[in-house]
Amino acid sequence: MPNKIDDKVADRIRGTILASACANSMGGSCIGLTRREIVASLGPQAIRDLSPGLLRSHLPGHEPGTILADTYLALAIADSLIAHKGKFDSADLKGRLKGLLESEPFLKGAPGAPCLAALRRMADGEEPVNDGSLEALHDSAAVRAYLVGCLPDKSKIVDIAVEQAKLTHADSRVWSAAAVIAESVSGFISGKRLDTEQEVRDFVKTEFATAQKIDARFAEYWDDVAPDLDYIHPAHELPYSLVNVESDVQEAVPTAVGIFLIFRHNLEEALCAAASAGGDTDTASAVVGALSGAYHGASAIPERWLKQLPDRNKLEAAADRLIALWQ
Repeated sequence: MPNKIDDKVADRIRGTILASACANSMGGSCIGLTRREIVASLGPQAIRDLSPGLLRSHLPGHEPGTILADTYLALAIADSLIAHKGKFDSADLKGRLKGLLESEPFLKGAPGAPCLAALRRMADGEEPVNDGSLEALHDSAAVRAYLVGCLPDKSKIVDIAVEQAKLTHADSRVWSAAAVIAESVSGFISGKRLDTEQEVRDFVKTEFATAQKIDARFAEYWDDVAPDLDYIHPAHELPYSLVNVESDVQEAVPTAVGIFLIFRHNLEEALCAAASAGGDTDTASAVVGALSGAYHGASAIPERWLKQLPDRNKLEAAADRLIALWQ
């Protein structure tokens, strides 16, 4: 008789997928705008719900709840892992990522020029660039790794996160960031808690060790995850050090994790803060959503957001199939 997955674990796996998709869409309404511009347009509360695109953003036609490129990339990984029963198949994932270049919803979902360039090089059989450019350090390959953290075999999570990143990126700083995201999600799905300041510090230290084994340069950026922030009391506003998120993986991932950590007590506040941060809001929000969903579970996501997801059935189906890998 198959093992029955713990209900809390199943809720967290579902939360990882649904919260990241909600957050990715929420952040899509103001991509490219600064924090100041967002506040000037919407007021000090900024983004509070899944909203249409702001006029001067990169996606002014964005419709509330529409999933964006980061979510499609992550779902490609999920579909590949599910098809191979939790094992990484390079050729299969490469084919699925290549297929996104012919997907109209993906192309309309703000993948960004550096992300598209890396995917096209892969599709054309070219080696990824490794020149320190934004294409080489773009955060897309790291962010899409969050669904790797939903796998039951924890011993393979870091390796798979790195291998999937290698398909499009040759810079090991990207691999390191992917490993940290996937391992963090895995820990929260399994019940890791961050109730105290010391637990937060221990979490940062643990992921620093993982990052350092892969690339010490990224580990140095990771080690600076908002050291001046108050991890004891719930945050009420974004500090200056966490606004206007850049797409460079060394800036984007530590910043997004910093937002999650100071708002970790409340999923809704964490996602709204990320979407309102300014800069690469859709991608930063996807990371914060994945971490928050893995930490709190789908049961913490406001139903009013879930009702606005046109692709909710697709996301729920992916969650069900990932959960089935645990049984």
